[in-house]
Formats: sequence, structure tokens, C-alpha cells
Amino acid sequence: MLDRNCVSRVKQYPQPRLMKSHRVVAVIWCVCGLGVYGAELGMENAEAAHRLGRTQVWALTLEQYLREVVVGNETLQARWLEARAARRRARGEWGAFEPEWFASAQRQINERQNTVEQQRSTLSGIFSERNNVYQGGLESLLPSGAKVRLGYTLRDLKNNLQSQPLFLSRGATNGEFVTFVGASVTQPLLKDAGPAATLAALRIAALESDIAFQEYRRQMMLTLAQAEDAYWNLFLAQEQVRYFEDSLATAEKLLQDNQKRLEAGRGSQLEVLEAEAGVALRRARLQEARQRLESARSQVLTFCSRTTAEVPGGVVALDAPRVNVAEPDLLELWREAWLWNPDYQIQRLKVMQEANRVGYQRNQRWPELNLVGSYGFNGLGETPGDSWAMVEDGGFVSWSIGLELRMPVAGGIKARNQLAAARLQYQAAELALREIERQIGNALEVARQKFRAARAGIEGYQALVAFNQTLLESALARLEVGKLDSRKVLEIEADLFEARNQLAETLVQRQRALLELEVVSGRLLKQRNLEESRENLAAEVRVWMQQPAASTLTRADAVAPAGFETPEQQRARQALRKTLDSEP
Repeated sequence: MLDRNCVSRVKQYPQPRLMKSHRVVAVIWCVCGLGVYGAELGMENAEAAHRLGRTQVWALTLEQYLREVVVGNETLQARWLEARAARRRARGEWGAFEPEWFASAQRQINERQNTVEQQRSTLSGIFSERNNVYQGGLESLLPSGAKVRLGYTLRDLKNNLQSQPLFLSRGATNGEFVTFVGASVTQPLLKDAGPAATLAALRIAALESDIAFQEYRRQMMLTLAQAEDAYWNLFLAQEQVRYFEDSLATAEKLLQDNQKRLEAGRGSQLEVLEAEAGVALRRARLQEARQRLESARSQVLTFCSRTTAEVPGGVVALDAPRVNVAEPDLLELWREAWLWNPDYQIQRLKVMQEANRVGYQRNQRWPELNLVGSYGFNGLGETPGDSWAMVEDGGFVSWSIGLELRMPVAGGIKARNQLAAARLQYQAAELALREIERQIGNALEVARQKFRAARAGIEGYQALVAFNQTLLESALARLEVGKLDSRKVLEIEADLFEARNQLAETLVQRQRALLELEVVSGRLLKQRNLEESRENLAAEVRVWMQQPAASTLTRADAVAPAGFETPEQQRARQALRKTLDSEP
């Protein structure tokens, strides 16, 4: 690919006969001019954007474009919301240790016949009771697996025994109020004991949250890689349009010269027809190149969540690939892949999840042996206050302690098989992790080979462009003096166009190889200064949900958050619908 400034430098040297020394000097000047290829292309693209400013063209550098993709791409916003939801679910697992308040009220009615023994002791053949039972307190689970209960119970007892002459001192209500205040603890000693059992669900949920965040990073890297690839496709389409325009201008000038020579009697009709065919062919290919340019622009706008109606002037890529790019160090890429590659991190977190499941299932193999204890105070009175006063005195203590054992008769069929399954899943996760390590190593090597091949191709096409440009200059000079026909000039110009196009494509291929290296190593976000913490991303999510994001457009339009439209976007969509409806 050769810029027009380089061509102007070549023209400064006289080449009527294209002497060998002059040809060497011209090639040297062309190759030197290619060293500033990227900067000059950026200036040309900026000038093109300035000329198109009247049509509201959107001129973007690569950095601005990637920022627009991050802020405006709704797929990334949705994936980050999913990561935030996973983190919320992980926080929700802490609710297992949250104390719970409980309360109940119960009405008990019971009537039955008394036995002979009961009749002699109660002087009644029937027992009838109408009781009200009230309970309340707190329950909680501790990380050790213990279940703690702190409660208060009030029983309002009313029965036919209270109306016996022996109980006339109870008063008009015939009431007895029984109070119990105390605490009970059930501490597992084997099964469900310790953090391995109680914290397993919380740890797995926390790892799932980390996995969701890495999946967001992976989606972000893939989206940015695809978006950057679309940006370089746009650059290539712009260059191809420019090359076809230059080629068409050369063919039209050649046609005019042939027509003038025909009129002067120094040319033939065949040369004019050949030039007309060359012009027609280049015009057709120019239209095809412009169509590809529109497709590339549309793809770039799609990654920014915009429509062509919002940017009627189209998009212009200002940046160009650098010609000289150093090859990344393979060892450094390996190291960064272990730290930043999202696929590797996701699988590593899955291995940790399976390890936690193995620990939990190993705990479930034990028999259930619980230490059970309780301690409290009893009270009795004709009113709730009297009953509570007796509790405060602490004269009637109630406590108990013991052990509870539960054991499967067949040795725990379910727990044994679930432990075996958990171990197999852990082994499968480790194998998948090693497979990902090999895939990363192979992908880095393949991408590095692509990078080297593209770099070598750039050097070869640079020399080919310089040679064809010099050859075209010589052919045009020989055509002026009648020593060469126009067909040969068109063939040389076509070779120059093909070399320039191949150079541009090779530059883009080199950028894609470099992009692949950065994606596989996981350092793409860090290289683009887009690697952010969860806290910063959470703040951006709140901004997305509350207000439109900022735009680099010169007009006052803004990107609406996911699921919403600004008034400008609504008007643009309505105008587009009217345009489509009016078409036949």
C-alpha cells in the first residue's frame, strides 16, 4: 500500500528513460515513505471526515469507538446485569445465618373421660380444658452447624378441675398462666458439623458469582474483538474505495489522452475502446467497493447500538494500522493467560466449586450425631405478670442435655453414591482445565505464526507497491512519447492496485493476528484500558439504568440505556418507518 505523498516524492526525480540508478533511488524513497504510512493515513482520514462534516459524519478513532461499544452495546449491559444478579444470589446465601423471629398463637380444646385412678384423684369423671398457647422468640443457624433457639412460651390454662372446691382461691376467671423462658441448642457432631457443611452453599454461590463476572469479561473481550475487527474492516473498505477512485481517475485520464491522440491522428479506435472498457470496469468495481463500505459502516454502528438514521453521514475510521509492530513475547503471553484468560479462570473456579462439593458430600457420609441441650425458667401465676415475676425470681429451673443418633441401616446408599459422583465431577473439571491449558498454548502459537506471516507479507507487498508505482510512472512517460500502448498501461495500473489492496489486507490481517493474541492471552481489556473493577462497573450499571450514556457525536443525541429510547431515537425510527412505507 503506497500513499500519494510517497508518489509525489518519486515524481521529483526525472525518469524519462527510467535509468537503473534512478529506479533504485525511487524505490528507496518509496520504502522510506512507507515508514510514516499510518500517520499520513490518519491525517487523510481526518481530512476526509472534515470534508464530510456537513453531512454529520461520525469520525472515530479506535479508542473512541471501543468506548462507545462498551457504553452503548446492550449485549454487554445485559451480560453485566446477569453477573450482578449472580453476585446478589451469592450475597443471599448469607441469609442462612440470619436470625429469624417466630411467633404463634394456638387455641386448644380437649374433652375426655377420666380413668378410675384419675376420677379418684380429681373427683370428676370428665376432663375438659380450653387453653390458649402463645409462643415467640428467635432462631438462628451458626457456622458451626448449631441451631440455636431462644424462646418465650405463655400457656393460659382453663379446665374443669379449676372449678373444684379445692381451687376456689383461683378467682373468678379460674385461670392459670404458665410461663417458660429459655434457650435450646442442637449441635451436630458428625454430619452437618463445621464450615465444610454449613458454608458449602455460600462458597459455591460466591464462586458462581466469580464465574459470572469472568463470563462477562469473556463476552466483553469477544464483543470488543469483533467490534475492533469491524473497525479494521471499515478501514479496509475506505482504502479500497480510495484505491478504486485513484484507479478510475487514472483510467479516465488515459481515456482522455487516447481520445485526443485519436483526434490528432496519432492513435487508434481500438485504444479508445480499451480505455473505455477499463473505465467501465473500474466504475463497476468502485460501486461494489462503496457497497462494501456501507455494509462495514452498518456493522460498526450495530456494535454501538445505533442506526444509520441516527448517523446519516456515516462513520469514518480515523486510525490506520501501524506498519511496524513488535512481536509480543510468548512467555509473557503465557503468564498473562494464566492470570487474565477468562476461559481458564472460569474452569479454575469450576474446579474449586467441585472441590467444595466433594468436601460437603464427604461430610454427609457421617452418621447424624447431635448434642442437644436446653436451659430455662418456669413460672406460674393467676395473671401473666405473676407468672413472669416467678420467672424473674429464677426459683424454678429446667434444663436438659443429651445425644441424638441417626444412622442409615444400609450404610448410606445415597450419600455414598453422591460422594462418588462428586469425585468424578472433580476429576472431569481438572481434565477440562488441563485441556484448556493446552488449547491456550496452541492458540497462542497459531496466532503468533499468523502474526509472523502477516509481517513478512507486509514487507514483501511494500516492495511490490514501490516497484509497481515506479513501473507505472515509467509506463505513463513512455505512453506520452508513443513507445507503449494503453493496454499495457492499464495492466500495470491494475497490478499496482492489486498490490496496494493486498498490502492493506495484509495490514488488517496482521491486526487480526495481534488481536487474536491479545484475546487468547486475556490482556485485551488491559491493553485497551478497559479492565475495570466490579465496583466501577456496578456504578456504570446504575448510570445505564438512570440516564442515557454520553456520546462522542457533535449533535445532542445520546445513547439510551438498554430497553429505552431517547426522543431523538424515537423520531428517527418514526422517520425511517415513514420512508419505508412510502417506497413502492
